Amino acid sequence: MKGLLFAVSIWVTAAQCKLLPISYNGHAHYSHLTAPIASHFRVTKFPVVFWLDNTAYVTNRSTQLDALNAILLNQSTPMSTVLRNDPRCARTNRLRNVFIAATCRSLKQLLGGLENDCYYPTGLYLLIVTEECESEDDIGDVFEAVWQIRILNVVLIVPCNECTKLHRAYRYEPYETGNCGQVRLKLTDRYRNDRWQRLNDWFERSLPNFHHCPLKAVTFEFKPFVMVRQEAGDNRTRFVGLEVKIFQHIAAKLHFSIEYVSPPNNARWGVLRPHNSTGLMGMLQRNEADVGFGSVGRTIERNVYLRSSIPSIVTQLSMTIPPRVPYTPLEKLLLPFSASAWLLVGAGYGTILGLFVLLFRAERHPHREHIPGLVYTVWTILMGGPGREVRRNSTRLYIVSLVLNAFIVRNLYQSALFHHLKSTDVTAANLHTYQDINAAGLSYYMYPPTTKFYVDNPEVNSTYCVLATSNIRFISDETIDWDDVLYNISHHRLAGVFPLPLESVAYYVKHRGQQTGMVYVSERTGISYYVAFHFPRMSALQLPFDSLLHRLHDGGFILYWMSEYRNDPSSWMAYEQSGTPTPLKLSQLSGGFYLWAFGVLVAAVVFVTELVLSKVQRGHSSRVLYFADTPTAESEA
Repeated sequence: MKGLLFAVSIWVTAAQCKLLPISYNGHAHYSHLTAPIASHFRVTKFPVVFWLDNTAYVTNRSTQLDALNAILLNQSTPMSTVLRNDPRCARTNRLRNVFIAATCRSLKQLLGGLENDCYYPTGLYLLIVTEECESEDDIGDVFEAVWQIRILNVVLIVPCNECTKLHRAYRYEPYETGNCGQVRLKLTDRYRNDRWQRLNDWFERSLPNFHHCPLKAVTFEFKPFVMVRQEAGDNRTRFVGLEVKIFQHIAAKLHFSIEYVSPPNNARWGVLRPHNSTGLMGMLQRNEADVGFGSVGRTIERNVYLRSSIPSIVTQLSMTIPPRVPYTPLEKLLLPFSASAWLLVGAGYGTILGLFVLLFRAERHPHREHIPGLVYTVWTILMGGPGREVRRNSTRLYIVSLVLNAFIVRNLYQSALFHHLKSTDVTAANLHTYQDINAAGLSYYMYPPTTKFYVDNPEVNSTYCVLATSNIRFISDETIDWDDVLYNISHHRLAGVFPLPLESVAYYVKHRGQQTGMVYVSERTGISYYVAFHFPRMSALQLPFDSLLHRLHDGGFILYWMSEYRNDPSSWMAYEQSGTPTPLKLSQLSGGFYLWAFGVLVAAVVFVTELVLSKVQRGHSSRVLYFADTPTAESEA
């Protein structure tokens, strides 16, 4: 048994020795690799990823393994490293990467097989060829593969074929005047006298200069972020708007020209999927455009399949609610008192009438005062006007009833009535919470991309309960402009609310609210909405865009541009806060005129009825007298 264990231990030790790379006796042969690693790759605490092609493990005397061994052994301090040879990754992006291959051809194959999640476009990449490159065409092929995956910060170290102990470092520039989107090699540095000449400048890049090369921007009209205008003279299409202004300032700083394109089939945002996305999302996913914008908010899903800049605009996604239903003229007369108050007033008037009937019309008290015109007397007490002389017995009740009505009920009513009459401006409906909206039986109308922000809200999307149904109503046709939706909401033609960025609602109120119909914003349903520029997954534009957006935010430019679309003295924000009383108009008092006309009509009918009845009674009495005065036969006899 002991002999068997001894033999197994010897076999395991021999196998481990075969797996270890054979150390190269002259590490000085790889001294040109240690200096770049120490200068540019030790400034971060993240691990440095070393990539080797599969051919490095075919033999234990591979030059790639020797180079890796020399780099790691010649570091003055320990360095966190990760070794990979499989191009399949699970989102293990690293900021510092070193690719080691024997030839340019094997290096090109290694780069071409990388998945999108294996690299970060704005990281630093050092490419090392340990043996020979046949020509500059082979070096160009390597950078063509680099450009296909949109990696920019790359330096390639290759040995010199004509001499010994001399290496060269190359970079490439895809954006130059007259050379847009094509790889052009640049000799960055030479290794002479055991040192690099310009090592500090290898990865030193400020904001890239695109030399007026065009960048393709996919967008669509979504006011006020993007608006399309047709030039009258030459029939050209011009893009304006809040996001367009920001994008144009970034273009001026990065020196690139803009080529605007629209999503196919009149789509807008589209649907984002792992594959086969549509609309703007599909064009970015397929690398058919360099950047996309149009009120596109940041979400976790978009950050997985695309790249997003920092928020260019920070706003709110609020529920647009309809105005309050206008009061009719007769409703304004009833509004000062609630239903219970009107019942109390009616009960008080009925009590007064009952007391008069009990005290002054009852036959049990003949010694009391008898008021013949009871209805008229009660009307005089309640509404005022000339009345008959009041005797001593009814004076107290008369005065108490008059004071109660005239100085309490009527004053309270008139003061409250004036408040409602002068409030002619229709204000927002009482839909300021999700509970209010649900209690009113309204639905949530929204575009499909907007549902990403509400699908986890149980008060909006109640499908978490088996017996409940979702209140969300999709607007499947993205070509329907939100102007039409807000117009229908303002005229109560759509039984629902509509989430929109606050900038869009303010723009509608500023330009169309006073003419076509006012809409309002629910007070307690707003959520933070971060509008950003979006790029393909393999894009290096995120870093320069973020840098310039930080500068625009710090300078206050974006807030100033946002105020141009928000601030307006005729908007609903300033209009409701104004303390100037609104003068009364005859149309606002129409309810009183309706009531007066109704009273005049009733009075006229009563007056005509009295005339008719008086004539009938006079005719009947005259006939009675006539028959009474006519002699009969018996009287003659």
